[in-house]
Amino acid sequence: MKIITCASFYGSGSSALTDLVAEYSCVKDLTNYEFRFLYDIDGVSDLEHYLCECHDRHNAGHALKRFKRLSEFNAGTFFNARYEPFFNNQYMKLTRKFIDSIIDFSYPGWWFYDVYDKGKVLYYILIQWDKILRKLTNGKKSILSRERIFCSHPSQEKFIESVQNYVASLMQAANPEGLPFLEVDQLVPSQNLNRILRYFSDDITVFIVDRDPRDVYTSNRFYWKENICPTDDVNTFCDWFLYTRKSGKVESYNTNQVIKLRFEDMIYKYDETVAKIEMLTGLDNSLHSMQFKKFNPQQSVNNTQIWKKHNIEVEIKVIEERLAEYLYPFDEVNSDAVPGVKQEDGKIF
Repeated sequence: MKIITCASFYGSGSSALTDLVAEYSCVKDLTNYEFRFLYDIDGVSDLEHYLCECHDRHNAGHALKRFKRLSEFNAGTFFNARYEPFFNNQYMKLTRKFIDSIIDFSYPGWWFYDVYDKGKVLYYILIQWDKILRKLTNGKKSILSRERIFCSHPSQEKFIESVQNYVASLMQAANPEGLPFLEVDQLVPSQNLNRILRYFSDDITVFIVDRDPRDVYTSNRFYWKENICPTDDVNTFCDWFLYTRKSGKVESYNTNQVIKLRFEDMIYKYDETVAKIEMLTGLDNSLHSMQFKKFNPQQSVNNTQIWKKHNIEVEIKVIEERLAEYLYPFDEVNSDAVPGVKQEDGKIF
């Protein structure tokens, strides 16, 4: 099984790649739901840091608890299903198996962070109650009587092997049909990729998708209005845009495994880009059975050059001056030549 995933920078168009790949009948598609458990805070990468790279007898065990807590949240609930349905309801079962594989031993007990993580108010209440309880029971009873301390200090080799087995088992659970390709959105980050790629034993191809900053700015300011991307002040937006693109280590990648794509090329250079994706992933063009059903360039072209629909010339000039290297050469492409199913309404998003 080969894994295909994409990474992005918020609003940079990676869902277009996800939708395009999902049009192939040989692909098991997990939709646009994002699976960030390998690199988010308290995820697998943080676990490696505390267990292998910067080990401390207290921090290691607590990192395991924080990973477990994040995993339980990611798993979801009966009322808010998250990861579990995508992994054939085996996500927490396989996660517990992974955690057990890297724990050396455990014993009843607790320390400062077990209480601290419950919040400042509860911390002081519980600490005072612990003093009272110990005094009343002559030291025989304490708060958090069910808490355990976990001890884990695997070698980096053992940790990576355990993670690879864990990830492979999750990918198998997500693809019960046994299709040759599995598409999982945002499975790796757009920075520090080499660290995360070590966690895979399966073949994986990563597409990092970026987009013209003028459209990112306009989209968030007038349409999405999300809090992740700052658009109240254009210079702050430019700072944020550069910050997100330049964070992480400067790394070199295997360009046959990690591919940088422009969202706009998927529209204006559709045939060329599709051929490139097929060549690098091994997708068979004859199995592109739902072409234009999920990703329609004729629809997506409406999401380009949208700043021209708004009276923001001053802001756009700032972006063009500060982020010149990220601008897409729209003057070199022909909007009339965009393939796909014609959309009469010209609807944006």
